[in-house]
Amino acid sequence: MTWKQLTAAQIRDEYNINVANQEEINAQYQALSKHIVSKLKGHLDIAYDHGGSRHMLDLFVPDKPNNSPIVVFVHGGYWRVNSKNDRRFPADAFLTKGIAWIPINYRLAPSATMDEIVHDGRQAIAWIYQNAKDFNCDPERIYVCGNSAGGHMMGMLAAAGWQQQFDLPDDVIKGGCALSGLFELEPLLQAEANEWLHMDRDTALRNSPIYCLPMQHQKIIITCGTEETNEFRRQSHDYAEAVKKAGIEVNYFEMPGENHFSIIGKLADKNSSLFTCIVEMVNGRSSSANSP
Repeated sequence: MTWKQLTAAQIRDEYNINVANQEEINAQYQALSKHIVSKLKGHLDIAYDHGGSRHMLDLFVPDKPNNSPIVVFVHGGYWRVNSKNDRRFPADAFLTKGIAWIPINYRLAPSATMDEIVHDGRQAIAWIYQNAKDFNCDPERIYVCGNSAGGHMMGMLAAAGWQQQFDLPDDVIKGGCALSGLFELEPLLQAEANEWLHMDRDTALRNSPIYCLPMQHQKIIITCGTEETNEFRRQSHDYAEAVKKAGIEVNYFEMPGENHFSIIGKLADKNSSLFTCIVEMVNGRSSSANSP
């Protein structure tokens, strides 16, 4: 069944994220992130543009080796809430693998439009590319990861056609990973989220990663939890299928028992399939790619 076969009420239900223990899970991530700040020597709240706290990023960089590859993380929150501050906690796991962890902020709806939100993500990448060497990071090995709305941003950053506007090489993004991402925005025109996004159809289409796919050189990881709604699972499946049909290497899998919020914690679990896949991607090794 496609989303066009659903009623407006069904669409609203499918895109209404309601997990019983989500407040408890988010409180855990907040506590873990505060602990990471006290444990690691991070470079916090660095401005990448001029929009105050919403134009800031953090850098957590391994002591050794220098010239570290980078994973940029984009938080979710339906483009309306949340912050990089609560997604600092995976830094410790990635630093043990010699990988820098850079969570970013971006402006939020309804004050910012979808076009402006996507622009912020691209501006952050430009800053990271231009300044990476100052922090002993490798600007030629930038990867992007995000959950939910951040998964959408991963797709828009992996897409072709925007790099020249920011004086970046076409291959500035080497690969990406999306957790429970949103890749086709048109259904959201009938969902509660558009009460703050205020998108029209043209805005939804031009900001839908499924219509502006990654570049051929990239490696893409797409995952979601089995406890997601049917529409969130369909979004991940359909995007992965489109990426594969375009001839791009993609690893698609669903994580048993994980929901929209619990899956984020797997980024800090060095024994999880998600963490392993990301590290292998960054290190230039191919995970066993799954067909959508």
